[in-house]
Amino acid sequence: MKQGIARKLAATYLTIIIATIISGAFCLYVLNKNQRASSEMRYVTLPSLEYLKEMKVLHQEVKKLANTWVFITNVRDQERLLTIVNNEYPQLLEKLSTSAGKWTDDDEKFLFGSITTTCNRIIDSVHKITVLLNSPETYTNDQLVDQAASINSQAGKLIGINDKLFDQLIDTKEQNLESQQNSIGKLMNLLYLIIALTIVIVGSVSFFSMRFSKKNIVSPLLELNHVIMSMAVGKVVAIEEIDRDDEIGQMHNAITKMISGIIQKVNFSEQIGKGNYDVDFKLLSANDKLGTALLTMRDDLRRSTESLIEQDRRLIEAQKIARVGNFYSVLAERVFQSSPTFDEILGIDDTFEKTNENWVSLITPEFKSVVKEKGEEAFKSKSRFLASYIINRYKTQEERWVSVIGEFTYDAGGNIVTMFGTLQDITESKALEIELNKSYNVATEQNRRLLNFSYIVSHNLRMHAVNIESLLSLLDESESEEESKEVLELLHKASRHLDETLHNLNEVVAMQNALNLEIGPQVLKDHIDHAIGIMQSQIEHKHALVVNNVKEKVIVNYNPAYLDSIILNFISNAIKYSHPDRQPMVTIDCFREHQNMTKSKWILQISDNGLGIDMKRHGHKLFGMYKTFHGNKDAKGMGLFMTKYQIEAMGGDVEVESESGKGTTFRIYIK
Repeated sequence: MKQGIARKLAATYLTIIIATIISGAFCLYVLNKNQRASSEMRYVTLPSLEYLKEMKVLHQEVKKLANTWVFITNVRDQERLLTIVNNEYPQLLEKLSTSAGKWTDDDEKFLFGSITTTCNRIIDSVHKITVLLNSPETYTNDQLVDQAASINSQAGKLIGINDKLFDQLIDTKEQNLESQQNSIGKLMNLLYLIIALTIVIVGSVSFFSMRFSKKNIVSPLLELNHVIMSMAVGKVVAIEEIDRDDEIGQMHNAITKMISGIIQKVNFSEQIGKGNYDVDFKLLSANDKLGTALLTMRDDLRRSTESLIEQDRRLIEAQKIARVGNFYSVLAERVFQSSPTFDEILGIDDTFEKTNENWVSLITPEFKSVVKEKGEEAFKSKSRFLASYIINRYKTQEERWVSVIGEFTYDAGGNIVTMFGTLQDITESKALEIELNKSYNVATEQNRRLLNFSYIVSHNLRMHAVNIESLLSLLDESESEEESKEVLELLHKASRHLDETLHNLNEVVAMQNALNLEIGPQVLKDHIDHAIGIMQSQIEHKHALVVNNVKEKVIVNYNPAYLDSIILNFISNAIKYSHPDRQPMVTIDCFREHQNMTKSKWILQISDNGLGIDMKRHGHKLFGMYKTFHGNKDAKGMGLFMTKYQIEAMGGDVEVESESGKGTTFRIYIK
């Protein structure tokens, strides 16, 4: 295999790398030189020039001050001169010495050494003059003044010498600075030239390399990339082989062979997908694992398909026998699939659009909230959906009881994606269950009533029997006709009580045996108004106020006779046991109590402000037979007993709140 592309690319990259390294190295050298020169100018040369110029100015000021002060006493000039000599001169010399230590030119260092020596001599001269002329009186001594003038004259000459040295040193520094700047300028020009040459070389090499790459690498690779991308999205297009013996050519021809093999396998797979398991193709080689796998898959699919067809047939037959259908739903896509048995149970045909909304619409209204609640519970607990409810079959609206079991799948955010489950027709078993529950409830209620009745009969009849037996014993033991007559009167009274008890027990028996009571919709307000009308004379006699707050729209399913009896008994008791110190008031209200989403009860509430009952003492026996609590001689203790039985016979219940001396509230729960 030729390696032309690799060698040319390697030579191109090597040329670019070498040119870049040479250019970069020279740039670093020039930048370093420039940085060092700039640093020397900024921190050494320029400050040194400033210090030299300041020193020269101080020389002139020293000369001027000394000439004035030496010949004429002047304290102000003397102090200024001493400040310059003692402070400013030494500070500037120190700064110049620091800078001079970094100078590289020997002539500059020699000139600075001469300046330093001369400056020290000038300072010594000033100090000598200061010692000679240390007070105003010394100016009267001509000898001292002449001596000071001589020293000042020498100092002036030294200052003149130093001025020339300063000028010479400043000129030298400026010439060296200019030379340094010229040198840096030449280096920068050379740097620009090197960079330009590098750009030309790299640009030329890159241009020819790009042309070569585009023609021999990029274009063929783009073509191959297009083919591969088409294959990535499932589009397989055959391409021709090319006559090129390098890396790109070998890659192209290899992909050509691969595509040819894929096309053969695609055609084979399409035939398998259509159920044609007799199709065949030739393997590319003994190592063609994909081809071998496809042939094996064909054989496995042939066997599996035959087995699945038989299993589906058996499953459909089993579902028909068990009356169980299955379904699958994708919520986001509104996809809903179901088995034939499922469709038969719901009465679905080709005119029914299979969607979740249409399926839910078959649920009877009273169970829709139940199904929704069950679904929310299953979603929150991530558990199975289990519910039994009634559906109306499609078109016929025939009611069927069904039991549904469903499993949810969820996405990463916890939202429901799909639901799979079964639906079973349980109409027959549900009807049997309802009938059995009804029979069980009837038998249970009968047993409870019979048990209670047996207790009542046993207690009440035994009481009368013992009383009669005792009176007969007294009759046998009576010694006079008058005693016998008195005992006989008591026996007659006991007989009447026994007869009354038997009459009451007959009423209880009649009520307990009334299992098939006539029940229908009743307007509750009409029955209350009817009871108030019956009680009108007692209400007026007691000057009572009866307030009926029940609305016309309140309708209950009840036995009308029981409803009249219950309302009449509670209103009668409220009037009968009114408080003597206030106007009797009876208030009647009705409202709903919601037990859950599907069940609720009407509550009929009757409140009075009468005598009330001590619930701690009498609450446990309030509804017992023959129980009275206010000493009324006409009370028999049967009213509340009979009323409670009538309420319970209608599937309801009664509660009471009462406080002695304040009043009583009865709440009748109507199913």
